Amino acid sequence: MAFMEWTPEMSVGLAELDDDHKMLVRVINQLATNTGQAGALRQCIFALMRYAEFHFAREEHVMQACGFTALPEHKLEHEDFTAQIQALAKRFEEDPEAAAPEINEKLLDYLKNWLTHHILIVDMAYRPLVEDKPEARRAAQAFKAAELWRAN
Repeated sequence: MAFMEWTPEMSVGLAELDDDHKMLVRVINQLATNTGQAGALRQCIFALMRYAEFHFAREEHVMQACGFTALPEHKLEHEDFTAQIQALAKRFEEDPEAAAPEINEKLLDYLKNWLTHHILIVDMAYRPLVEDKPEARRAAQAFKAAELWRAN
């Protein structure tokens, strides 16, 4: 049995964003099975950094396209997540072998709490704007990783 299971209650009503969230659940489960091995933890940290970069940008793109008025506050939560992961990554890189068990445990606790709070509470605020809305689906499907590197 997995450490964390995806449930229908976690759905924000848009398959593309739900799939992104499911990826986070997979990373959390990978961390839960990790025995604090530095190599596996490094892979999880890298996956989380790429996840945050792509998913947050896509989610914010969808929210903007749908006129979500709480976007600035939502972006702050995303920035906090990114800062937390970067801080743990920095601590890990200072001494990977010694820090791996501690960082793995801290990261697992942080992610479980963040996922539960962010998806089940914060993300649900935009669900009425994206669920079964063609403009939300178009915005999510149109967003590509290249969007991250476009000049503003």
